[in-house]
Amino acid sequence: MRFLKLYIFTFLLVVLPGLVSEIGAQEVNARTSMREVFIAMPDSVLPTVTKNNRLDCVDFIENNIEAKVRNVFDEYVTLEVLTADYARFRTSTSSLLELKLLPTSDTTSVLCIVTTAQLGEENNALRLEDSNIRFANADWSPLSADALLIDKQAFAKIDDFLGVQPEEAIPGYEQALRSLADFHPVRIALSPVDTSLTLTLQTGHLSKEEREAVSRCLQPVKLMWNGQRFTKAISE
Repeated sequence: MRFLKLYIFTFLLVVLPGLVSEIGAQEVNARTSMREVFIAMPDSVLPTVTKNNRLDCVDFIENNIEAKVRNVFDEYVTLEVLTADYARFRTSTSSLLELKLLPTSDTTSVLCIVTTAQLGEENNALRLEDSNIRFANADWSPLSADALLIDKQAFAKIDDFLGVQPEEAIPGYEQALRSLADFHPVRIALSPVDTSLTLTLQTGHLSKEEREAVSRCLQPVKLMWNGQRFTKAISE
């Protein structure tokens, strides 16, 4: 009987709190929303944007007010979109941050982080956008991209962006391909409505002749999240 009492006491004192803590952690993880993730963003991700800035942005957007605040350099930053699993944050006039919570097979989520540098006016043929993608847990602990993405070396191959090849020679086409082989910035865009991302090859640095020659053959590349990693979408 003393042994049974000792066992029950040990269970209540040591084992049960651990189980409750683990279950609580799973419930918190399952309930993690982009709102919480955005507010908890480490200062190292955006040193110029304080937690108070982010709290203000969330408060504004939830009250249907333009979520624009001034950062530590007195420049405007704007939370443009905030949903349960997606955020788009204008970090400057020439940079953008996109966040997406991606579901996995258990109760956890993977955070996809895309930062994009933008050069030139929007809708201008000379505009260039170049993106970087990385991953983290919902608590912002870094994750390796190798296990979550298609082969990084083949992530943005030029051939993947080329649709139907021209049946006849197009002036400037071959030169455009050579230019893109040397430098081919890619815009990565996360979707606010599903778990896909779209890659668009940039051509703003090409000559006008090269852009016109290659533009008719270029197409975006779409990747889909399958619960474990991003893979190329199957064409319909």
